[in-house]
Amino acid sequence: MERLSGKEVNSVLGYIGGEGGYLGNFTYASHAQFYPMYCAVDIDPNEYEGTTRQRFTRILSEAEPCIQSKILQGVVDKCTLEFFEDRFNEGFLTRYEFEQKKRINDNILTWISELKGQGLLEAKDLVYNYEFVQETLDQCQTLISQHNCRSAVDRAHTALHGYLKETCKNAGLTLKENNPSILTDYSQSHLPINQIINAIGKLLENLNEIRNNKTYTHPNEEIIGEEEAKLVINLFRSILNYIDSKI
Repeated sequence: MERLSGKEVNSVLGYIGGEGGYLGNFTYASHAQFYPMYCAVDIDPNEYEGTTRQRFTRILSEAEPCIQSKILQGVVDKCTLEFFEDRFNEGFLTRYEFEQKKRINDNILTWISELKGQGLLEAKDLVYNYEFVQETLDQCQTLISQHNCRSAVDRAHTALHGYLKETCKNAGLTLKENNPSILTDYSQSHLPINQIINAIGKLLENLNEIRNNKTYTHPNEEIIGEEEAKLVINLFRSILNYIDSKI
């Protein structure tokens, strides 16, 4: 999913409810509080023209995928299924309407997951599935899902580092250098690939500086940007999958 379609945005509106220009139980004030309180994003709906419903529709439709995912998470946190169940028990919703809310809620949760992963390569199951590495990859994905890619760069780095250490250990290899090359391919029959792999190896070594000075590993003043973080995580995942397939 690249971003929400118009049909999906309308489904979200239907989930929240409301008629005409109204949006559920949102007021102008509570709509303004919704984004920082429930979505952890800095959006001011007062900068948009129209009714509350029109403003919400435009904000959700025009937002980047990662922001859309945060808004959707805010929607299900504010407009919980428990709230709609109470409305059903009180007679304000029919059973059909409540079941429809449940179906849309399930869809929204799926869209949240898909939008959060936008632009990222899938972290495939590893053949050599070391416990430490898998746990670190899970932590990485949790950080991406609940926060952003910027917060997960350190875990992606640690996963690859741990995988390489465990692989060398299991192979009985002893590292004699303090900073050995991460990747080197000496196969003469694959010289173009050899050059690419060597270049990636040098790049990964340079990424240590980003991990140490541009991530949340230390109290750094400047943190890597979100798009750059996606690039770094994709690089780590690609190399990890490649090495795992070659061993």
